[in-house]
Amino acid sequence: MVDYNNPEGAIMIFDGGTPRIITIKARADISGGYWVNGSTAQGVVGSDSSTYVASDIEGFTVTTVVGSQVIGLALQTIPSGTYGPVAMRGVFLLPVESGTNLGSIMAGNSVLAGSAGTVTLLGSSTNVSVPNTAAGAWLMPVGRALSEGVATAAANQYVAISLNI
Repeated sequence: MVDYNNPEGAIMIFDGGTPRIITIKARADISGGYWVNGSTAQGVVGSDSSTYVASDIEGFTVTTVVGSQVIGLALQTIPSGTYGPVAMRGVFLLPVESGTNLGSIMAGNSVLAGSAGTVTLLGSSTNVSVPNTAAGAWLMPVGRALSEGVATAAANQYVAISLNI
């Protein structure tokens, strides 16, 4: 069985010269290297930048919905109620989502956020419905594969992904 948790956390190998990292407040524990979804109360910011505070962006993980609309990738484990960094851009080594119907990830193709911190090919047999009724929203690619990997339950495979959220 594939381990969805990269034991090294989120590993950035390039930032493209323009890293985009935001600070979020964790609504629940977030494991390093996992996808982060965002949520806040409505109307927490106004028209002036002085109305924004770091707690205005709250994050949590959804570990089972392929193609969920994420706001970034947790760079480290963020305990509930604390603040931590979430990447929106950069090149990361991420595990390929396992399963018999997911197929291979080919370099140059768009990828979706998979379970936990994995990626899957946009258009694989598990996510061809648009909108994604399981996620309740349109499928949103999180980036593009720079290397190739196979979705197999036999071995952990990683791919280099150019994250662009």
